[in-house]
Amino acid sequence: MKHKTTEIVDAAIQMYADLQEIAGLISRVLAKFPAETVPQILRPFLGSPSVAFARPSMTGDGKITLRLERGLSQVQAQIPDTWLMMHQSELTAAVREIYWGDKEHRLRRELTRLEKSIGDHNRQAEHHRVRASEALQEYNRLATRIRRRSARKSRAAGGDTDA
Repeated sequence: MKHKTTEIVDAAIQMYADLQEIAGLISRVLAKFPAETVPQILRPFLGSPSVAFARPSMTGDGKITLRLERGLSQVQAQIPDTWLMMHQSELTAAVREIYWGDKEHRLRRELTRLEKSIGDHNRQAEHHRVRASEALQEYNRLATRIRRRSARKSRAAGGDTDA
């Protein structure tokens, strides 16, 4: 029985060491990117935190919940349990995939917002062009009417002296 307990304790110590190594690797990968662009799900790993506590997910969604310490502050994070079995290069690729996937998603949202804004501005500009064209037509119509009326008054007042 004592031998079994020792195995369990050794496995728990090894798992914490593995989790600490994973947290360190994630932190090193993220250090290459500007902190303000790191996805929310990976932000707890910024600044080389240490693993204080770990537990498997209570919902069975295949995630491990970690409590990470950085100085006096603690924050929780979740990682897929499959990351425990990954080689460093695979884990690095997975973190980068999350980073770039999130960045692509944010950029697509921003692009969609800008396209909508450009469309709104174009519609507004078209509306102003139409209004300006209508105003110019009205001005030309009124100017023509005034010129004709003025020409009629001139002819009626003294005849046509220009001819």
